[in-house]
Amino acid sequence: KQWYQRRVAITAGEKQENDNDSDKGIPGFWLTIFKNTEILAEMTQPHDEPILEALRDINVSFPENGMGFVLEFVFTENEYFEDSVLTKTYHMKSEPDEMDPVAFDGPEIIGSTGCNINWKKGKNVTQKVVKKKQRMKGKGQTRIIQKTIKEDSFFNFFFPPSMPEDEESVDEELEALLTTDFEIGQYIRERIIPKAIWYFTNEVTDIESDLDDGESDEDYSDTSDYDEECENNENIVANETVTDVQKEECKQQ
Repeated sequence: KQWYQRRVAITAGEKQENDNDSDKGIPGFWLTIFKNTEILAEMTQPHDEPILEALRDINVSFPENGMGFVLEFVFTENEYFEDSVLTKTYHMKSEPDEMDPVAFDGPEIIGSTGCNINWKKGKNVTQKVVKKKQRMKGKGQTRIIQKTIKEDSFFNFFFPPSMPEDEESVDEELEALLTTDFEIGQYIRERIIPKAIWYFTNEVTDIESDLDDGESDEDYSDTSDYDEECENNENIVANETVTDVQKEECKQQ
């Protein structure tokens, strides 16, 4: 969509056709969105923030065959990993259960697949090395051993839990993890991507309040008024130094 391309250009500070001056860009655009969005802020650790500074865009694509969607996280060159794009694929089905067709409630996510991240040496923020003392049997001595364990990080998002072939074997803990993963994917797709500027300026509270009051999410999607207001806000932010005061001014537009 042309408007999304324009948004990327504005936030990245790329010179546009017919522009007399190059845009300043918006440093930390997506990192700010992560911090302003509760569901993402809870996942983001301090060691993730320098990487998210390199996040250039998030977009969604749809496979030609089959149902589902792919979230694509586009990064500029950085000191943490070699990849320019990280993906998360959500698989969906739209078939009623033969045993209970009446309960069919439309398409549902049935699983997700992450991607391999090619971390540069010593830069993997999803792992940490801990040192432990271990007593040597029969010698009464101890030695120091190193063990690599999982570290809390947003980038664990790209390593989702697997759905067992036998759905009846899913325990409560795994079900909770899968449900949360699905909710995050849908949230990014349906709200964060089309309404990024609202999350950046922290005006999203107005949207959430309206949704809680019963307004449809579609009321905020793909309307000319919404797109025009978003683009006006992005131009305001992009053409000014981003400070707390100026972000408050942007909120009042």
